[in-house]
Amino acid sequence: MKQKPNKYFDKALLTEFGLCVALKGTEGDIVLRLNDPDYEVNSTEPMLVETDGCLVPFFIEEDSVNYNKNGEVSLKFDTVNSNSEAFELTGKKVYVLTEDLIKEDFDDDGYDSDFKYLNYNCYDQNDTLLGKIVDVDDIPGNPLLIIHDSFGKEILVPVNAAEILDENDIIQTVKITIPEGLLETCC
Repeated sequence: MKQKPNKYFDKALLTEFGLCVALKGTEGDIVLRLNDPDYEVNSTEPMLVETDGCLVPFFIEEDSVNYNKNGEVSLKFDTVNSNSEAFELTGKKVYVLTEDLIKEDFDDDGYDSDFKYLNYNCYDQNDTLLGKIVDVDDIPGNPLLIIHDSFGKEILVPVNAAEILDENDIIQTVKITIPEGLLETCC
């Protein structure tokens, strides 16, 4: 009986994710140059490093993934414990199973076009209409909701500070908390 190849070793089912280009630190962390800057690391699934024509699976240590602005990401494989072991991986291509590939979906302006509340009317905790959510400025660590009020004025609300209180997908409204003093300083 002919054995079916494992899906992790069938290149037709894989996407080239990036290239191991450098080491970071002293504990065997790897720097990957991503083939597409919108790729995200799926730390629950293995990455396959092409070594001597073979695909070798590596799992990523939890909380070791760090994104850089230049389309690179640093991470630590759970079985690589030293820089000498990590050095053996430099210059090697990295693949992921295509079905496990995570890719941010950005529109032409670079914003996440999958943001659920885009084009929703936004109300504050006092039921006051702030305006329509027109975009999200995806600043790393501090994304901002961009809301245009009825006069065309822009209101920027930190996503981390805006708690969703209520939503209605049928009439496309969302009610959020606004940090005290924010509207007085921006409007």
